[in-house]
Amino acid sequence: MSVALSNFLSENRILGTESAKILEGFWNKDKVLQSKELLLGFNQKDSNLYFVKNGCVRLFVIDKNGEQINLGFGYENSLITCFQTFIEGKPSLISIEAIVDTELVAIAKENLMPLIQSNSEIALWYQSMLEFTLSGHIQRQVELLTLKPYERYEVFIKRSGHLINRIPLKFIASYLMMKPETLSRIRAKIS
Repeated sequence: MSVALSNFLSENRILGTESAKILEGFWNKDKVLQSKELLLGFNQKDSNLYFVKNGCVRLFVIDKNGEQINLGFGYENSLITCFQTFIEGKPSLISIEAIVDTELVAIAKENLMPLIQSNSEIALWYQSMLEFTLSGHIQRQVELLTLKPYERYEVFIKRSGHLINRIPLKFIASYLMMKPETLSRIRAKIS
């Protein structure tokens, strides 16, 4: 069993020790991705919730001009999935790709849902995870719509500065909805 996953679940204030151990026992699908390997492609379905043990993945779409736009990142000690396919069973509108060699472990939805129905702590944990994710997405939308490029970069540094030297700047620029040249100028002014 993954020490990182065990720590992640036990550090959660909602899960008691017994519930964390029960939940941990169902994360039994190990997955190793090489850099640039897809975890999930466009229009595919996947009914797994993933925990990133180490490495980093990106969630992206391709716009009408063929440009890849990064929507988010999953890195150590974070959960990742495509919610459209995980929750609704619909084909994915996004793709998930390893940025660097990445190790994940997954829990199948078919195993998670009975745990949610039978264990109130696991149900609350799942609800809080969804709420945290939704809140983060709303915050990101507000930032993209209201902040200037340098302000978006400053927020990114505060929240995810640990990614700066780990992933290509073109991915960060895309995530911040700016051209790589704009990001380079902003970084040059700050340093």
